[in-house]
Amino acid sequence: MVSLKNKVVVITGASSGIGKAAAFAFWKTEANVVVAARRAGRLKELEKSLGKRCLAIPADVTKEKEVTSLFRETVRRFGRVDVLVNCAGKGLRAGLHAITYEQWMDTLHTNLTSVFLCTREASKVMRRTGMGGHIITLSSLAGIFNIPGYSGYCCAKHAVTSFKRSIKWELLRHGIKVTTVHPYKVATEFFDDYEKKPNPRRMLSSTDIARYIVAIAERNPFKILFFACLNFVKRMAGLFGLRG
Repeated sequence: MVSLKNKVVVITGASSGIGKAAAFAFWKTEANVVVAARRAGRLKELEKSLGKRCLAIPADVTKEKEVTSLFRETVRRFGRVDVLVNCAGKGLRAGLHAITYEQWMDTLHTNLTSVFLCTREASKVMRRTGMGGHIITLSSLAGIFNIPGYSGYCCAKHAVTSFKRSIKWELLRHGIKVTTVHPYKVATEFFDDYEKKPNPRRMLSSTDIARYIVAIAERNPFKILFFACLNFVKRMAGLFGLRG
């Protein structure tokens, strides 16, 4: 098991949803938390809420120079990176002939390119310090299964899953662990544009997923099993209408 006290955790997509919940969850472990996202105002509010062990760095993680700067600033402030949590992403719900080129590229860049860039830069720092590390990436159940009407999103998430599987053993040689999480129907801004939103009782909360991610980072098999089972029970309770 790994204590996260004083560790340095970089979280992308931290201005909302699972990324924001993860920032609070890691902060509670007494880790130093670096939060990154495009929405600077929200990041500053988060930094203010978490205090001195939090560093907010506004960044578009689809852009190479901004990602390089993100990790440069992190090392300048804390000296290393122990955990990277890739949470940045966006959905695309559209049939094949309704998808524009711009939507397609934006979906690929936000979900896939960001993961590539951040993983590459974080692993460089981890290898340089020689202290190992852990890279945790939020994919989706859409990264395993195919869903009609979500071809662009599924394509991006399948690519994320494949990318992580490809580099897992490559980075393990340097003491860097790679984990991919595949959430499904979590109550976030993902569903804000839906005319008919999923039943809230059938969704997990961002906090549910965040606590599971922290357990993974702690490499605590008992906590991982506990939160995995707890989330499964919540999901089943919602499915059968047992949650209030």
